[in-house]
Amino acid sequence: MAETSASPPPPPAPSPRRDPAATALKDTLKVWVPIGLLGVALCFVAWSFVEPAPPPTVVLSTGTEGGAYHAKAQRYADSFRRSGIALELTPSAGSAENVQRLLDGDADAALVQAGTVPDEAADTLEAVVAVAYEPLLVFVRDAPEASPPTGETLAFLAGKRIAIGGEGSGTAALVDTLLDALDLRVSAEASGTTLVAVGGQEAADALKAGQLDAACFVMDPDSDLVADLLAAEGVSLLDLRRSPAWSHRFSYLEAVTIDEGVVDPVQNLPGAEIRTVAPVAYLAVRRDTHRAVVQLLVEAAKDDHKARSLVAAPGTFPSLRRMDLPVADEAEFFFERGPNFLHRLFPFWLASLIDRLIILIVPLLVVLIPLFKAAPPMLRWRVRRRIYRWYRKLRIIDDALSHADLPEARLRADLDQLRDLDTEVAETDVPLSYMEEFYNLRLHIAYMRQRVESRLEVVRRGVAMDDFAKPEKA
Repeated sequence: MAETSASPPPPPAPSPRRDPAATALKDTLKVWVPIGLLGVALCFVAWSFVEPAPPPTVVLSTGTEGGAYHAKAQRYADSFRRSGIALELTPSAGSAENVQRLLDGDADAALVQAGTVPDEAADTLEAVVAVAYEPLLVFVRDAPEASPPTGETLAFLAGKRIAIGGEGSGTAALVDTLLDALDLRVSAEASGTTLVAVGGQEAADALKAGQLDAACFVMDPDSDLVADLLAAEGVSLLDLRRSPAWSHRFSYLEAVTIDEGVVDPVQNLPGAEIRTVAPVAYLAVRRDTHRAVVQLLVEAAKDDHKARSLVAAPGTFPSLRRMDLPVADEAEFFFERGPNFLHRLFPFWLASLIDRLIILIVPLLVVLIPLFKAAPPMLRWRVRRRIYRWYRKLRIIDDALSHADLPEARLRADLDQLRDLDTEVAETDVPLSYMEEFYNLRLHIAYMRQRVESRLEVVRRGVAMDDFAKPEKA
């Protein structure tokens, strides 16, 4: 008998019985749960960059109730309502008060007259879109038949009472600017001229009653108040013949002309062509205003200004000209390109939701799509790893069979291990792409079972290994 070889390796531990469905579920969870957790983590990180939803209510500071600003804002409210957002209108004394409300955070948007915004407001506020010309109209009593030689100065009104608009109004701000810039305030005060802070219907009534000698208004010539004053006896509208020079000096002023008879063709009001200057009225917002609100303001302005204007050519408004605040990037984008394809295809709320979630969806798709593609190979790799583990067990048994002194108990243990292994493999769900390795493994298990059974039979008979190993004689 040959020399006894080294001690055989210990038998592999018997494999516990496994539920194939539980094993498949466990493998699936081990692949998909990390992918899911990674997706949740990415959602959490990306959500911090997602823009909040548009506010359900937007506060718009307008102007005096019954005025042109307020009437315009009511038409804007109808446009907002069609998009599912409420536009709350807050009347005010005028443009200056509107600007202050924006600065104080009491309004999300406002109708503002160019020339009434302080320079420091540019750090907080942005322009959206210009919506109209607001001509400066100077009505006077007992005006001379021809304009004075000095132009439209206050010299011929020296010592008179002049209404320059109520406090906080755009009229008062514009008149104050012109008085200061053209050195008219000094001459007015030296001559005893009284500047009265009153405007609107109150100023018109006082002018018609003779309590004022002149009244300044910044408003649409199409208003009832203007028509009433043009028809009033003893009241006339000044022709500001130097209006082009004013428009060159002040970037937010435009030289405009009110044509003869345009206000009332029947009564031919005004009775002659009137030259004047007009600041633009425009929509302004805070810099932190939601960009969807900016978009809706632009759309509302475009819808509203299909109507006519007495001093602006068709197509002049809305525009991005003559505003004294920097134009918001979103306003410029929506003004030039209009709503994106989402807003053209879907209702506003749905398009806004998709638009906001793009920043969330795109990174998730970039990361998760490769992971989803990698998941099936990962599952197959787990099956292949299990096949390799089974082959490790076969290798241990194969190495043990090379020893000549294997006891019967060890052989029986190896045989039981191979039977359990065969059962485990048979009950395992394997992808079709690995069926070749799967059946090769089963063939190898059957081969090892045959070798162990043969060896066990030899041990039972007591045949020496050397004799068992000899080939039979022919």
